[in-house]
Amino acid sequence: MQIDTLSEFLTQAGTDFRLFDLGRRLQPLEQSDFAAIEAGRRPYPWPLQRHAWLAVCYWQQNGGQPYVWFLKIPLDERGLFNNAAVKHFLSALVEQLGGDIHAPLTDEQQQQLADTPFTFQPAQEKLAAFHARLGLALKHAPSAYYQGAVDYLTTPASQHWQQLGLQGLADVAARLHTDTALANTVQQHLWQLPEPVQQALLTQCEHHPLPAPLAKAMIEAVSAEQERQEPNEERIALLLRATAGCDPFKARSAKLSSLMSLQPGQPLLLTMAARLWQDLTDEALLLQYLTLLADQHGELFNGLFAELVSVPALRPLILANLHNPELPAPLKQAFGNLFAATHG
Repeated sequence: MQIDTLSEFLTQAGTDFRLFDLGRRLQPLEQSDFAAIEAGRRPYPWPLQRHAWLAVCYWQQNGGQPYVWFLKIPLDERGLFNNAAVKHFLSALVEQLGGDIHAPLTDEQQQQLADTPFTFQPAQEKLAAFHARLGLALKHAPSAYYQGAVDYLTTPASQHWQQLGLQGLADVAARLHTDTALANTVQQHLWQLPEPVQQALLTQCEHHPLPAPLAKAMIEAVSAEQERQEPNEERIALLLRATAGCDPFKARSAKLSSLMSLQPGQPLLLTMAARLWQDLTDEALLLQYLTLLADQHGELFNGLFAELVSVPALRPLILANLHNPELPAPLKQAFGNLFAATHG
């Protein structure tokens, strides 16, 4: 039987499945959108290093244990799926199953598939965020670490933070946008938490939408950090990144623009490209960002330009400005150098 796409395979095998993107940050991917991507009707929305980084969770429709694949699928220069890579993975899969796509995979077969060039192992913090979000999507109870994390965040002085599990903090972050009481508790105590706990929780927040008051509080914390005698750029980047699961909002866009006018270092610029690229769909912010890169951080320009121009939401905007006569001189020069390098 000829099976050309992952969706076809999973459907033919009688499974239900959920898809998540794990590239820049954790994001759910709708099955209908995925089908359009597989059919080559649209580019992959969140490419990273010319690949789609997918978590595929599937289980037999009549129940049974969910399995997860972490697949790294190459994209072409237009951001479309490399179907040859997908077919290669699927043929290895069908071979493992002895030609019977309804056969359950043994743990050993799962392991053998994990050794193909199209699989990857996510970082620990992303894995925790994925399990938290998947559990919510499948209406499973949170992990055994969840209640301990909630108790600690409610009364931080009551126990040692070293006993907290990362998965518990991930489960908290995944629930903030729907659990108002929990979000209020976090907002009330966040800035009193020990540095490692604060950092772990903020890092989890970037993978989920946040309630507006909490996101706004994080932007206000950036302003507070700026007022210190020696502002910590890594902390400013961490606070901004924590809001990455929220759609662009006025306070964040204004803060990014004002930070860029202060000659920031690399942490902010890398954070904007990796996590806050949606804010760059605002043309004024995009040109401010690219000009700053070209003028102050030329060594980063080519790499970050290549990443940003691969994002479908940014690509037309960037290409439309390549020959814009109004561009500042440093940006014109950087674009010129880029063309010279590619056509040299």
